[in-house]
Amino acid sequence: MDTPDSYLPPALSADTISRLIVSLNLPAPSSIEPLHVTAAFHSIYLVHFAAIITPIHTYDGSVFPVNANGSVTLVLRVSGRQLPSIKTRNEVGVMTWIRQNTTIPIPAIIRYDSTDNNIIRHEFTLLEKVPGKSIDQIYHTLSADVRTKIVHQLTDYLIELHAHPWDGYVGGLTITNGEINKGPPIEENFWQLPDVEKYWAGSESLELLNPIPSQGFPSFVDFTLACLNRYIYAIEKHSSLESYRDLIPRIRTFITSIQDHADGLNQVVYVLAHKDLHFANIMCDPDHPDCPITGVLDWEFSSVVPAPRWNPPRAFLWNMKSTPEDKEEQTRMEKLFESVCCKKGAGKILKEMELSPLQQSMQTAVNYIRAIVEVCPRGQAKDRVAHWRGVAEAAMEAFGV
Repeated sequence: MDTPDSYLPPALSADTISRLIVSLNLPAPSSIEPLHVTAAFHSIYLVHFAAIITPIHTYDGSVFPVNANGSVTLVLRVSGRQLPSIKTRNEVGVMTWIRQNTTIPIPAIIRYDSTDNNIIRHEFTLLEKVPGKSIDQIYHTLSADVRTKIVHQLTDYLIELHAHPWDGYVGGLTITNGEINKGPPIEENFWQLPDVEKYWAGSESLELLNPIPSQGFPSFVDFTLACLNRYIYAIEKHSSLESYRDLIPRIRTFITSIQDHADGLNQVVYVLAHKDLHFANIMCDPDHPDCPITGVLDWEFSSVVPAPRWNPPRAFLWNMKSTPEDKEEQTRMEKLFESVCCKKGAGKILKEMELSPLQQSMQTAVNYIRAIVEVCPRGQAKDRVAHWRGVAEAAMEAFGV
């Protein structure tokens, strides 16, 4: 699969960024520093101000504090064109909701533009720079006691998110005239514009290949059915999927059976989920003995989901290393999280994160059909797709298909 970082915007000059900053009614920066990090969807720059005399206001009008000497550093994230407008608006909507409704520490949004109608010709967000380091950078230096304290903090954040149920809604959030509203669902595995242009010869649209209605979906089942219908459409249209067209009648029967079981399948709690809570997205204060969390970053693919889908890539508590020892450590931390939940009297949220056997079969079938539709047009994983088909077919058998 093509990686999103191959679609990042070209490097911007310091002069171009300075002109953008001034056009936002902010002081001229004293220096600009490209941040050399692995970022999938943004090019990132540190924008330094040496001595600010007048206060800086965030996009919603609140005053942003500067250092005692008047200096401040902001983070400019310049977006690629993977999901035009949707991703930026979702990130701003979600972050605004988080700041208004939880105690989860996140960076303040100073300015944003969800269009390319600006000096740099790209969408962007200009954010507060969160102090500290990401936990993945120092994880190996942390004691077991500090790691436990980090899990306690993250558990408290998840408890807060579960305390705000979203009855019967699957989708993102968006900002309209300063108000938070329902928005289209958003997933990293959606077809993105550069891939549509590359693998579909520009003949299809994001809306035809992805389930992204502007107001989201009213239920888990409705979202699932929309996904399956998009997969049928892709199988019918793309030549690389021709050998899977015999699956279409079975998928349609599967859709009918899902509708017949909709009441039971929709027995889920809906929560706002980050969906990518690995330790590279969590900042902490390494100079404090307890390493308290100072910020949770990268909310652009966050959305309201059925609670069992809050952690789809199993990113939670991962230190971004893939050795057997690191995977074993992640499993240990997951068990610690479960224990902490119970000790805090929040065992309920663990139950809410579980799929019933029939829900699991439905989700397994959907995941593997999606995987086939995702990789075949790219000419990838030819040695695995036959197996994936078998897994999908076995999962559909739970529905009598």
